[in-house]
Amino acid sequence: MNTNTVAASQIKVLEKKLKAAIDSRASLEEDFSHQSNLLIPFINKLSLVPKGINVELDNRLAQLRVLLTKSAPISDIELKIAEISKLLQRQTITNEQNIARLHHQFNNSGQNLQKTKGLPDTLRRKLRALLKEAESTKDNITLYIPLLNKLIELYDISLQVKTNTAQEKTVSVTSVTQDSISHGNTGAIPNTNDNISQEVIEQVSVCLNKLHLSTQHTKELLTIKKKLFKDTKHSAVLQHFIEIFDVIASDYQNERKSAQNFFNTLNDTLATVQTAVKKTLLTSNESQQTNKSISDKLHSQLLDLTNTTKGALSLDHIKDDINIKLKSIASTLEKKGHFEQISQQALASQLEEMAQKVKNLEEKSQTFSKKLAEEQRKSMQDALTKLSNRAAFDEYFTKMMVRFHHQPFDLAIAVIDIDDFKKINDNYGHAAGDKTLQVIANTLQQKANPTAFVARYGGEEFVLIYSNIEEAALNSELNIINKAVANLPFKFKSNKVSITLSIGFTHITKNDNIHTAFERADKAMYQAKTLGKNQVIYLK
Repeated sequence: MNTNTVAASQIKVLEKKLKAAIDSRASLEEDFSHQSNLLIPFINKLSLVPKGINVELDNRLAQLRVLLTKSAPISDIELKIAEISKLLQRQTITNEQNIARLHHQFNNSGQNLQKTKGLPDTLRRKLRALLKEAESTKDNITLYIPLLNKLIELYDISLQVKTNTAQEKTVSVTSVTQDSISHGNTGAIPNTNDNISQEVIEQVSVCLNKLHLSTQHTKELLTIKKKLFKDTKHSAVLQHFIEIFDVIASDYQNERKSAQNFFNTLNDTLATVQTAVKKTLLTSNESQQTNKSISDKLHSQLLDLTNTTKGALSLDHIKDDINIKLKSIASTLEKKGHFEQISQQALASQLEEMAQKVKNLEEKSQTFSKKLAEEQRKSMQDALTKLSNRAAFDEYFTKMMVRFHHQPFDLAIAVIDIDDFKKINDNYGHAAGDKTLQVIANTLQQKANPTAFVARYGGEEFVLIYSNIEEAALNSELNIINKAVANLPFKFKSNKVSITLSIGFTHITKNDNIHTAFERADKAMYQAKTLGKNQVIYLK
């Protein structure tokens, strides 16, 4: 075997090693690509979190998402991030101003309420405690929500007290003063033996029905509500009010802690991910530069080896020179392989660590998203009957009207009102009234077409929305519902009570909007009441 054959064999070995180095480089680039594919969707999702707070910020974040999706140059991405950072700084200042304004208005409103004359001492104590709680400025607007709820409740109670005081014309100033002294009070507060007005308790009950709390606190609230209708003495009602406020405050506190824990975790994880991304990018850039330097050196050595055979004076000279250069190339390849192995291990470790953190964050995000979805569902559900509520009806009816005007189809709305519902509350109590609403709601769900949308509109009114059903068929179904309710075996205090419905319905026309359509169905329902109740009326 001559020297040229040995050289050719060595060159082939070198070419194989060079190919292996190129493949290793490709693998490294593939890992980096995988990292980008993992982070870009996550950053895109994250950029949607503040959506709706600031239009300009929304536009800049949308532009950033486009740049990331198109794999734009890093200089363009850095420029866009700098713009977003400035907007975020400005938004922070705006948020601080809004919080300061809200804090000032909250305290002014509370202080104005304190100046109102004739408020019960209990309410004044609660108001002082609330203002004390809100003495220091909160970190964000969300923390003011439970405080505002409490302040609104105190305003509502104070209005009721003032209304009741104005109506109690038969009570003299002297008797009130004597009664106050006998109980060790100097203010004009109601006698603890007097009963609270049923209208006040009814209004409180309506407010409680609109609350959307956790399952546990909802059960506690319903228990207190039942006591509220039974214990109408002033002192007992006040105690129940305090219990109600405690339950509401506890629920909001739990929600606030849950949200705070999530956002703290989110902030910590994002900070870690950001550090890891910077470290990975820095490592990747350094690896690319080092790899390029080694590749350039290897390429130079191969060219030098080729030139050696061209300018050699003898075979011995070629042999010695080639051996020296081959050793140098082998050393370079060995360094390259060792460096790439270390780089791949470091990158793999960073990617694995980052993937685990992102996975943990996504799991927590999914949990929080489920809670938000559940809260959204609750906000669209009537707490008492478990039907859709007024807000859900407005949203659904609006969507159906848009569809109807885009491509007309048979769309109808029915309004249902319970006949003489007030008598049930007056004669048998509000617990009986609540039970009546629940039973009728269940009957509507069972008897109405499965495709119909059923909601409690408010009080003793229900609404149904039907699609693709003609007048005759719908009239027949509504009469079936009416008879089913009339035949329900209602018994209150051992008395059998017949409960009936007045139902009005109409089909939507091309000239209708949501208001005119509802008003026509509502008018048909009142006609049913005028004509004797317990019947179904259709208006075109």
